[in-house]
Amino acid sequence: MDYNDRYHDTHFHKHQQITKERLGYFIDSGEWNKVNIYSALWKYQAEGQGVIDLEVWSVPGLDRPSFKDAISQNFVPTKVGNKFGPSWSTHWFKLTITVPEHFDGEKITLTFDPSCEGQIWSADGKALQGLTGGLEETRRVEYLLTTNAQKNQQIILYVETACNMLKGNGIGARINAPDENRYFTLETASLGVKRHEAWQLMYDMRIINDMSLALGTDNPRGISAMKTANKVANIFDFENPDESIKLCREVTKSFFSTLPSESAHQVTAVGNCHIDVAWMWTYAETKRKIARSFSTQLCLIDQFPEYKFTASQAIQFEWLEENYPELFSRVLEKVKDGSFIIIGGTYVEMDCNLPNGESMIRQFLLGQRYFAEKFGIFSRVFWLPDTFGYSAQIPQIVQETGGEYFFTQKISWNAFNKFPHTSFNWVGLDGSSILTHMAPADTYTGVSTVKEVDFSIKNNRDLACSNTSMYLYGYGDGGGGPNEIMIESLRRMSNTDGMPKIKHSHPNDFYDNLKNTADSLPTWVGELYFEFHRGTYTSQAANKKINRECEFLLFSAEYLATITKRMSSDYEYPADELLRLWKLVCLNQFHDVIPGSSIAEVYKDTDLIYADVVSSVNEIRQTALRFLLFKNIDNHSFDSSKYLQNTSVSESISNSSLFIPAFREDSHNINKNLDSAQSNSVVVAINEQSWPRSEVVPVYGIDKNNSLVGQVLNPRKSISDKGFSDVAHPYSVPLTVASNINGHSISKLSSENLLPHHKTSAFISENGLFVLQNSNISASFNKNGLLESLVDLKSQREFVPQGQYGNMFVMYPDVPLFFDAWDVEVYHLEKSRLCRCTNIEILDNGPLVSTICIDIKLSEKSHIRQWVSLSATSQTLEFNCEANWNEDHKLLKVEFCWDIKSDNASYETQFGYISRPTHTSTSWDLAKFEVCAHKYGDLSEFGAGVTLFNDSKYGYSCVGNKMGISLLRAPKKPDPNCDIGSHTFRFGAYPHTTSFPDPRIIQESTNFNIPLTTVLVNSNSIQQLESNLQTNNLEFFSLKNSSSVFVSSIKNAENPINTTEKFEISSISSKKIKLPSNTTIKSLDEINISEPLAKRNNCVIVRLYESCGGKVSVDFNTALNVKSIYRCDMLENIMFEYIKSNESSSYIIPFNPFEIVTLLLELN
Repeated sequence: MDYNDRYHDTHFHKHQQITKERLGYFIDSGEWNKVNIYSALWKYQAEGQGVIDLEVWSVPGLDRPSFKDAISQNFVPTKVGNKFGPSWSTHWFKLTITVPEHFDGEKITLTFDPSCEGQIWSADGKALQGLTGGLEETRRVEYLLTTNAQKNQQIILYVETACNMLKGNGIGARINAPDENRYFTLETASLGVKRHEAWQLMYDMRIINDMSLALGTDNPRGISAMKTANKVANIFDFENPDESIKLCREVTKSFFSTLPSESAHQVTAVGNCHIDVAWMWTYAETKRKIARSFSTQLCLIDQFPEYKFTASQAIQFEWLEENYPELFSRVLEKVKDGSFIIIGGTYVEMDCNLPNGESMIRQFLLGQRYFAEKFGIFSRVFWLPDTFGYSAQIPQIVQETGGEYFFTQKISWNAFNKFPHTSFNWVGLDGSSILTHMAPADTYTGVSTVKEVDFSIKNNRDLACSNTSMYLYGYGDGGGGPNEIMIESLRRMSNTDGMPKIKHSHPNDFYDNLKNTADSLPTWVGELYFEFHRGTYTSQAANKKINRECEFLLFSAEYLATITKRMSSDYEYPADELLRLWKLVCLNQFHDVIPGSSIAEVYKDTDLIYADVVSSVNEIRQTALRFLLFKNIDNHSFDSSKYLQNTSVSESISNSSLFIPAFREDSHNINKNLDSAQSNSVVVAINEQSWPRSEVVPVYGIDKNNSLVGQVLNPRKSISDKGFSDVAHPYSVPLTVASNINGHSISKLSSENLLPHHKTSAFISENGLFVLQNSNISASFNKNGLLESLVDLKSQREFVPQGQYGNMFVMYPDVPLFFDAWDVEVYHLEKSRLCRCTNIEILDNGPLVSTICIDIKLSEKSHIRQWVSLSATSQTLEFNCEANWNEDHKLLKVEFCWDIKSDNASYETQFGYISRPTHTSTSWDLAKFEVCAHKYGDLSEFGAGVTLFNDSKYGYSCVGNKMGISLLRAPKKPDPNCDIGSHTFRFGAYPHTTSFPDPRIIQESTNFNIPLTTVLVNSNSIQQLESNLQTNNLEFFSLKNSSSVFVSSIKNAENPINTTEKFEISSISSKKIKLPSNTTIKSLDEINISEPLAKRNNCVIVRLYESCGGKVSVDFNTALNVKSIYRCDMLENIMFEYIKSNESSSYIIPFNPFEIVTLLLELN
């Protein structure tokens, strides 16, 4: 090199910023694309009539027909430039392609850009590849048509276009409500022959230029990258592309040939396609997104031998199998060869805050069983990149369902505190531990840039323990997955100096290596609280309410069906229907559905789904009760249209029915004239819980003069447009007392125990306070409807501090920074307004129930009517509310100040409770200004406290001595009408003179949510009931000597998994069971597995959990004819057998703190 050459080769150092801009333009598709590398990418291109003849069939309405149905329709000519719509409509294009003569022998690429999503189909109905049109970064419009074209060859393809973008049809910002009248233009339909080396050079230059920018000019490798890229820009000649590109590639190959050091960081790259089951689109569109995404990834797997693609969520494969069987079979083949990786183990990637514990277990039960049956695998990695917080019981559930490892990255979004770990051992509520990794690139939708990959090192917070990390790449949320550019980019970064070493591998291999090589990984104990998206505890309130109701209804249906199967030989357990219903509920618990962050159309779908679940579950319950109570009744005399609903029935019910559930929420249509009701009917109560219960219950359909009736409740005037609701009824309601109903039993109610020893009353005190009082508590409200006093009468303990109040309805401004439906920001606490009471009056004055009615004006547009009740048998002050809610960006809370001093409040979580701070001493404490709870939140000091129950709310707050429940929000994105309209909800205040935790709190919170099931038996059937109910008040299951152990599920055992034999019997749980030394068991090797046991014939599952955090042993007994009891994992695989001691008639089942124990009962 002479002097002049050296001079010009180093001159760029004097103007690096200009050089950076120049290199950016070299690989930019914009205004310089006629002279930069883009000018050389295509050897030939052709379009227009005679090359691609276009026809279209626009599907009427918003139907999504199958390929078979679509191609038989009448297609009409169309052309590039035509518009198609509106939003969510479907248009099928027929492409008749004729290969130009000069394309002979070439590899041809079809470019088809409908500016929306699409699916390419072969003429014989094979889903070939997905398309994403438009100008967004997710654009994918090219398809390799053939590798060896024949001139004049004719090829017919179909393209199914969906009028939506990859992430929906949001107006402007993607989280806005969709534009329902959006039209899309067919932008391109052309053929092309790529200049292969030009594309390779472009990929080279993207990475080299990226390295120069990411590593910087203070890094020798960064300077080398800039120098190399500048040299390529000088060599390239757009007028002589082939020869100049060859020289350019010699330069780039030389740059990449410099290898990294042996100690370089190791990155495991995992192709990933995160498909939200619903979000800015509906379930129906997701089914097509799955096919578009998976067919695309199969193309890439064929193109790149090293490529590994990962997908989760059993529902998506179930949908694929149902709707695209040919594509499913191709996926199955790639799963077998290891290139298409099944992961996750759950039915959907669910929310982990709101579903109850049993729902979370069913996610794994459904997911792992499906993957085992269809693919012969269990996932060892719980895969949840994108959800809004992580329950402290996840480690235990993962271990008990075949998992060892956990992956996420969402905690990187924390708004207050940077999470301190990348790779760590996550220890759950019970002490179970799973190895966890959070991708340090802080994304699950990486696009294979140098900056992202380099961030895997720079942001890795545990390099001292492990020099490895995982990197997820591929378009996501709306599907898509990796593209060719991403994989080509990783090829170039994978083994060159300045970058970490990169390999494509199974996540199992990554975790196994991490487990074996990591040195003393850190530990995180307890929940992974997400410091963001706290509004998801409250948004879409009705959806959350019906979800909880369905969870409880499914518990009831399985319980009743299980005991009925054992009591009536004619009854058939509805296993298939219960499986279908659980799948529907689990589907709706997806992490963008139940949190309330989806578009309005999604909630129209969930409304229909929940209506189906409620109807079907109640039919199962009623059928089971018919067999249980009336074994010999002719089926034809039973009206199956009359369903139970919790303790209620459908609107269409009459006196001629076989039996009438005594309590119903929608009472407006039942026996409006009490004088015509039945005078000599009896009421049967079914207690599905494990503790004795005494409750006041409504008994619709019974004559008010019946000896069972102890009070007639006055009408409650509804403020809803319908004139009634589940808390307000326009008619008088008879009440009775269900007294001392044993756990898990059925009992006929008697008038002998009708009136409790102490009645309840309502009165106005001398100082003008409205007082509700029974033998347990006294509650006083002032004229403003505020709770001024709450006294435990036995201890005379006052729980409301002087000058402070409870039952305060407080309105807050609720304007988050960006994610409207998702977020409640901390600054909302800086401004609030106490809502005004407009009326208060006594409605009922005992002896069974006393009630005061309070009207509260929330604003000029919104109103609440509240009925505060106290029953003679209860210690809970119950608040029933109707709301007309018509607000914009407001948050409504109800708040209570308690005379309690505690640094922590406690909240129910799945299978236990979590304690969280009531102060803001650190940023970690401040971040928990809004937290998630299930049925209760409790504020206690030693010896006393108050618990706030709820029937459908999940957002709680507690600062100092003030605890609040978030009731309603009014976000406008993505659903502009979110929560506008009528609502009902209930909450309760339960004062206790015991320290927390106290099992009675869990019992009372369950009683508050799940009233006794009662059945009214008409006069014609009483004799038959008496003969069949010979075991009156018999306990089907009994838990003694430990009140902190609760039942989560009683159900038929699942059929064995139809796959390899080792999955049928042996547990795959990674949990180490700790048993007391005096517990006698028989190991799996010692158990004689009979054929009935292997096939799970006549086997029952009973799932129990310890709720308070202590080591206990429970005496378990059952009225069922038990042969043996086994401990099994949550997938119902046997672990060992319990041996009953000679001295005991019960099985002694030990529990560790917060442990979940699943029993398999083999019956004779």
